[in-house]
Formats: sequence, C-alpha cells, structure tokens
Amino acid sequence: MVLREAVAKHSAPEYIRSDNGPEFIAHVIQRWLRANTIKTIYIEPGCAWQNGYAESFNGRFRRECLNRELIYTLSEGRVVFEDWRRYYNQERPHRSLGLQTPAAFAKNQGQQGSGSSRATPSLHRNLDETNKPKPPETVSSKVE
Repeated sequence: MVLREAVAKHSAPEYIRSDNGPEFIAHVIQRWLRANTIKTIYIEPGCAWQNGYAESFNGRFRRECLNRELIYTLSEGRVVFEDWRRYYNQERPHRSLGLQTPAAFAKNQGQQGSGSSRATPSLHRNLDETNKPKPPETVSSKVE
C-alpha cells in the first residue's frame, strides 16, 4: 500500500486532503486512516480552488502537453508524457520557485539543508531584461 509506505518513510500527516472520489470514500481506507490518526479533509464537488496546487498543475499539463499533441498509441503517449515531464522538471522555469527549474530548486534545497521544500516569496527575484529566460520552445520534436 502506497500510503503505508509513505507514512513509514515520512511519518503520518495530520490530515489528507482529497476530492470525493471513490478511492478516498472506500471504507477500508477510511478505517486505515482512522487507525493511523490521520484526518480527512474533503474538497467540495465543483470547488477546484480548494486544491489549487493540483489544479494549477493539471491546467498547465493540459495546455502545455495534452492540447498540443494527438496521441494514438500507449507507447506514443509514454514518449510524449516523458518528454513533457523532463521539460517541466528540468528545463521550464517556475515563478513559484524564483524562476528556477524544479530540478535546480531541489538541488539548491539539498545543498542548503532546508527543512522545507516549498518555495517562499523570498525566492522571487527581480529580473532585469538581460536575465529573463527565453520563452519555451515546443516540448517534443513533433511538428504541430
């Protein structure tokens, strides 16, 4: 069970936020969460703003990958999604990370020994025109 492994490795969170999907309404999972003193906080149906991190990512994934590609096979999907995942984590700067890539941010956090992996407003910097990143090119080598 993925949750059991995550709790064993990182300790139990105070709560888990989820939508009202069947995987978090299941009685077995509810009992397991209670046994591990993990509270559940449900997102109200139709209130995507209550889960802004996931919804923000989902919107970017749709705009930057899914809406640009026609995928006909599972193998093709794997290649396209892996290309986009690599681009998103290794090349694409993120404003919430002070215009660093997630890979660079994680590396810097590891070197600094910070206890938090969440970006803070102090990471934002003012950029002059010469330091602004170039706009991203296409994610894959496919012709649109």
